[in-house]
Amino acid sequence: MSLASELELKSRIPLLDRTMDVDGHEFAPPHLWGTLFGPTAARLSKVCEPFIAMMGDGYILRPDQAGDDTPMTLENVWTQRHTGAPGAFDMERRLEAMDLMGVRRQLIFPSYGLWGQILSTGPDGGGAMAQSMQNLLGDGLTAQEARALGFAGIDEYNEWAIRATALDPDRLRPVGMLKAPRDVDDLIGQATGLINRGLRGLLINTGSPPAGLSPAAPELDPFWALLAERNVPIMAHVGGDLGFLGTSAWSNAPAFAAHKLALEVGLDTYSYATLHLAVEHFLTVIVMGGVFERHPTLRFGAIELGAHWLGPLADSLDMWATTIFARRIKQTLSMKPSEYLARNVRVTPHNIVEPVAAFLTRYPHLSSCYCYSTDYPHLEGGANIKTKVYEMLKSLGVETLEKYFVTNGEWLLPE
Repeated sequence: MSLASELELKSRIPLLDRTMDVDGHEFAPPHLWGTLFGPTAARLSKVCEPFIAMMGDGYILRPDQAGDDTPMTLENVWTQRHTGAPGAFDMERRLEAMDLMGVRRQLIFPSYGLWGQILSTGPDGGGAMAQSMQNLLGDGLTAQEARALGFAGIDEYNEWAIRATALDPDRLRPVGMLKAPRDVDDLIGQATGLINRGLRGLLINTGSPPAGLSPAAPELDPFWALLAERNVPIMAHVGGDLGFLGTSAWSNAPAFAAHKLALEVGLDTYSYATLHLAVEHFLTVIVMGGVFERHPTLRFGAIELGAHWLGPLADSLDMWATTIFARRIKQTLSMKPSEYLARNVRVTPHNIVEPVAAFLTRYPHLSSCYCYSTDYPHLEGGANIKTKVYEMLKSLGVETLEKYFVTNGEWLLPE
């Protein structure tokens, strides 16, 4: 995008200079992890480099990069998508990039932290990558020791997130990571500690029952109540569904062979066609189990998981709730399931693939759910994405544009 066209677009459409971006990332090359995050990160960088190398040259692995020092321009904040992008991991520079991109606030999700989550989940949930990481860490490392090392990596990421938030708590919203909890008290303790230290969003693994319980279990109500009372959104994110599938054998077929490795999701048709299943299941439990009924101000975000599934899910839940289970469900819900989704849940379409305008037209009762995101500086976000999305949606009118770019995202980025 040229400087002239960007400035012209902003002058015509002022809302594009105050957008709410509900998906950004910290994104650093592994040789700088130790400096940014700490000693566990330095150790894990050596283990992760072989996997990162398989993700392609120049994307994450950039060994000659000395720091977050790429000169910043109005053009390259929209076109560079790798660890060398301006403001990729220096959050003071991220604020400058956000200014150029017209972003008022941004949720910032982990990149490095995901490696800790994979390792701490172990082969039973983290799959072959977790097993390979454990093997590369050295002979004699037990599963318990690998899990503890993964937890230490998550802790280092959370400390970084707290430091980054302090730079500008209103605009920068790094999302804290919840470790697999021992029990409900541990889960609540983790959440309370991170919130009290300034974090304004939390990431939960939707691939396994939290603390071994159904998300709708009454025992978890104090956890949901804490988040609702503190106005802290709970988020699911692509790559955060470890343990949902009991085996990777489902994708072990020639048709699904990926041409290269990826961190958050496999680069194959199977992985992309199924990446929404865990969060769809998680939300089914939460909605039909009455969590949003009991906690009406609870904020939930399904991030970088697409949006094509939301409308059909709403239709399915409404069908069951208004037909054969209509009498029984009145004991749990006072509204239709789709109304809880519209009130409490926000999703991010894959802007470069999904027909967002069609979703908004087909499901007007869910128009509050769909949110703008850049995925900055990850590749999947796409180049010049704000202009592309604006062109896709402009025929739907100013009110729809305001909701998509600003108002809907405010549910996950509150004052």
